Amino acid sequence: MWKIVSTLIVLILIVFVCQSSAATNSHLPRLDLIKGSGPKVFILEKGTRHWIPDIETFNRFRFKWENIKIYADSVLENYPRDDDWSSHDDYPDGSLLKGSSDKVYLIELGQRRWIPSPAIFTGNDFGWKYILEVDDDVIDDYDLGSNLTLNESDRYPNTIIIDGPSQGEILDTALFEFRYSGTNPLGVVSDLDFETYLRGYDTSWRNQGSSYTEEYDLSDQVGQNYTFYVRAKNEQGYYDPTPASRTFQLGVSSNYQKVEIRNIEYNQTDFKEDYIVLRNVSDENINITSWTIRTNNASVDIPQAVKVLSFPFTSADKVDIVLAPNDELVAMSGNSPSGVNFLTNKCTDYLDQGEYSPSLDNNNCPWPSSSDYSYLNEYCRDFINDLDRCETADYSSNTDVGGNSQCTSYLNDTFNYSACYYSYRLDPDFYEDEWRIFFNRTSRDVFSNVSDTVILEDANGLKVDEYYYD
Repeated sequence: MWKIVSTLIVLILIVFVCQSSAATNSHLPRLDLIKGSGPKVFILEKGTRHWIPDIETFNRFRFKWENIKIYADSVLENYPRDDDWSSHDDYPDGSLLKGSSDKVYLIELGQRRWIPSPAIFTGNDFGWKYILEVDDDVIDDYDLGSNLTLNESDRYPNTIIIDGPSQGEILDTALFEFRYSGTNPLGVVSDLDFETYLRGYDTSWRNQGSSYTEEYDLSDQVGQNYTFYVRAKNEQGYYDPTPASRTFQLGVSSNYQKVEIRNIEYNQTDFKEDYIVLRNVSDENINITSWTIRTNNASVDIPQAVKVLSFPFTSADKVDIVLAPNDELVAMSGNSPSGVNFLTNKCTDYLDQGEYSPSLDNNNCPWPSSSDYSYLNEYCRDFINDLDRCETADYSSNTDVGGNSQCTSYLNDTFNYSACYYSYRLDPDFYEDEWRIFFNRTSRDVFSNVSDTVILEDANGLKVDEYYYD
């Protein structure tokens, strides 16, 4: 009987498919035990690690604590993690099994391959201490494959990443694609299938079949590090034991494309009237105060604004701008005609005297019923009927109206922003879905009149959206 050497080391396990430096055994699966700094036991099969969740599963496979090696956590993290290893699973590839006879077998692709002599065993760089003694019925459960030799041919495909985010790249988009291929020692490249795994996003390998590309849209992900893995598999069932990988960072915001740049009016007659429109296209409330709009000409921050626009106006009541779903923000390059940034309401149209860009004039102001002013004289009623909706009553040139105190009292108490605000501010639909802010630019335009790439960034400087015009 072959001598089995034993040494005691304590801790965790991985079944590790690797390639030896010796030319004679470079194409054989191999079983290694490995642990990091944590308490978990893993099996690494076909480039994937599986946690062994309990001592019962560990003992069921008769794994040996003495064979465990200690590796850095970074080594463990380099392997994708998949489903936990179960006591119902078979022995993984690379296991060395021995029953009651002297024969030792290598498990490969669900078959047992007899190792005919100690010379072939050691010539393939196997270690005696890694042999697992099992019941004969475990051995018999495996079909008998070809005997192992000293000159095993290469059967494992190799995987190559052709295109995609480069190693260590910081992406400024959440949309990207990897292209990959491989080599196949047992056939042509077209016989290969591929599996991909994006650590930080996927929970298991994804079967891509014969596809050579994988596209990702991580618009709903927080900016963080990811590692993309891809491994080839040939028709004979051999996986690339060392998947190709790229680690990169998603340098876009967790709110990427949740707030969009909807429009930019960049070529107004007066540059101070240029404006940009942002819209929340998500189903979330999003705080955009301290976000940045970056152009070729300038970098401007989104400030706070006044939500409760009581009269007289004061910026002391300003709050963060939180866009509800479908809310918009309109940012004008110049100064605020009202002196403040604000949330529009059903009365703010009264403020528009032709100084806002775009106009506030949506004709949404409340309008009294004719019965409300039927008691006024004919001159006053005619004056009211001639007013446009949301027009502040200016009777300074109308002596018939100005000389009637009853009429002027009604006009002053009804047709201006202050009167409207205090009359309707408690209405449930008083506030509208549009914020107005102003960049207070007086000497240089924010937006180029020719062409520009405008980038919206969150408070951490990560891209939310991008808009190009020419």
